[in-house]
Amino acid sequence: MITLDKLDLQKMSPEEMGELLVEAKKAYYITSKPIMDDHTYDTLEEILRQKSPYHRLFSKVGNQNFDTGFNKKKHTMPMGSQNKVNIYTDLIHYFELKQKAAGDIDMNSISYVVQPKCDGISLEIEYKNGQLVDAITRGDGEIGDVITQNVVKMKNFVPEIKDDFTGSVRCEIVMTFENFKKINDLQNIYSNPRNAASGISQRLDSKYSEYCSLYAVDIYSYNVRAIHESPFSSEIQKIEYLKKHNFVTVDTLCCPKINEVEPIYQKYLTEDRRAYPFEIDGLVIKINDLDLQRKLGFHNNRPKGQVAYKFPSKTNQTRILSVNWQVGPMGTITPVAQVEPIEISGAVITFASLANYQLIKDKNINVGDVVEVSRRGDVIPHIDKVITKVNEGHFLAPTLCPSCDTKLILEDKFLRCPNISSCPAQIFGSLKLFCDALDIKGISDKTIEKLYQASRVRLPGDFYKLKISDFEDLAGLGTKSGTNIVKQIQDKKTLNLKQVLGAAIIPNFSNARIQQIINAGFDTPDKILNITTDQLENLPGVKQTLAQKIYQGIQSRKNFIESILAQVSIKKISQSQKLANQTFVITGSLDHPREEIINEIESLGGKVVSTVSQNTSYLITNETNSNSSKFVTAQKLGTKIINEAEFYDLINQ
Repeated sequence: MITLDKLDLQKMSPEEMGELLVEAKKAYYITSKPIMDDHTYDTLEEILRQKSPYHRLFSKVGNQNFDTGFNKKKHTMPMGSQNKVNIYTDLIHYFELKQKAAGDIDMNSISYVVQPKCDGISLEIEYKNGQLVDAITRGDGEIGDVITQNVVKMKNFVPEIKDDFTGSVRCEIVMTFENFKKINDLQNIYSNPRNAASGISQRLDSKYSEYCSLYAVDIYSYNVRAIHESPFSSEIQKIEYLKKHNFVTVDTLCCPKINEVEPIYQKYLTEDRRAYPFEIDGLVIKINDLDLQRKLGFHNNRPKGQVAYKFPSKTNQTRILSVNWQVGPMGTITPVAQVEPIEISGAVITFASLANYQLIKDKNINVGDVVEVSRRGDVIPHIDKVITKVNEGHFLAPTLCPSCDTKLILEDKFLRCPNISSCPAQIFGSLKLFCDALDIKGISDKTIEKLYQASRVRLPGDFYKLKISDFEDLAGLGTKSGTNIVKQIQDKKTLNLKQVLGAAIIPNFSNARIQQIINAGFDTPDKILNITTDQLENLPGVKQTLAQKIYQGIQSRKNFIESILAQVSIKKISQSQKLANQTFVITGSLDHPREEIINEIESLGGKVVSTVSQNTSYLITNETNSNSSKFVTAQKLGTKIINEAEFYDLINQ
């Protein structure tokens, strides 16, 4: 957390201050994980306003989705993430499953490509007839920021491809260890090379872009007639083409057999990784044959024909200072250890997860013990094992809830507070989840906490009663924030029954289960609130234990549900089952919220899935010609492709 005492304000230029505030504002509004306390932000903002009153920061105030300042653009090919494995046996198992999916293909007869996995920022560079068009960050995988102005200044940038190439090159923006040292000598605000690459690549002033480097990892060509064709037949051909046209690529090795991958992995892990000029966090294993990759297809925008073989999480040793017990919105009590500060992968770690109380007992962990801490996925600090036992035994779990003093119960591996209706921590957590469920923009966890502490919100329905004046005396807020938040909340006053129940955060009651119960005829608030365990047991897939859990969950959240119902209008759910037995997939940008379309489909008896298959009835997209995996697969299988207007025509017939 950045505080005033950690900053040298006399040496900080207005440009540096502005960029820091931009990052803080993005973190606050987009990730809900503030990097700066309110007092520091307010002070820096006031200084910046005096020194640079026309800074872009001030033109974005009040925008709950805080604009990064760059134009947005849709990717020609969705930039999904990769499937991951952590051990060799899982790697073998992954490709064995692909052998079954491939049918008549002998997986032992094909070759594999092995490449280092860059710990960088994914980027798509578009070319048309050999000329640069745009460079787009990964964003959400469908739409990203156009940062061309920065990319053209980066090392290894290729301005044109001289054979009239039309298509996209996928790169990773990385910062070498050498350049990371140089940039930190200039301004020491980045904790590790990846953070530096991310921050610099998205600066509006393009400053320091020359310290970033581009490494090409893939290429997609559209110089073909059919959208599912490709001029390349293998991954190796792609890399050769990139090298021929002056792209700097990642190292690429070809393995005739899958069992040749492990020695390469071990060599990178023990030798090559340390000698690499930038951070790598594993290897990417790809089936070399592109026709086979296309046959295997995608799942959730992740290519089935390749997988990331991750290196073990980086670790360090430290001592446990104390243990805090956190109460989740469903009453689960999670132990979190405070440790002596250590650095792992450029991040300073002061807290680490202990997962559950059973883990503490199994690993015999106590306060004062020296433990090994890793960052799983290079993100979440986790205590792996005791290195030096200092105090005998393990520390004891609390018997009473840290929030409400209710006697705790043990369920499986977890301690739980059963006081779901009046435990402050559970209520506060559920209020946050309510705002998430209804996608209420601009209301952060800190704001909810302030409203709760001021006794202005106790139940979800209380959000609808808020007035602008309720924000005027809250620190860090005011009329402008209040106006925006009240409008956002009032825009959510017309809901269907599924949305009400989902927003009430009922234990053991998933959205799919809610829809199942509504479809079974329990389609009014009264029917849901008065449902019995016998009625639940009559539903497919609901056994006695689950029926009792759902019933108890509804009863425990009755005041939540009723508080929402008292403030909203319920949209009538169609009794028609005109979409029964029909399956839909949705892709691309839409005019209506995606959740709204999903609700329409499910309310009419239809089903929404994430992947196009032979069982898909319709693909809904506003694109008329797309290279997305869903669009390509739908064309190949002859799935009916309709746009939004056609979908609404379909359901309104």
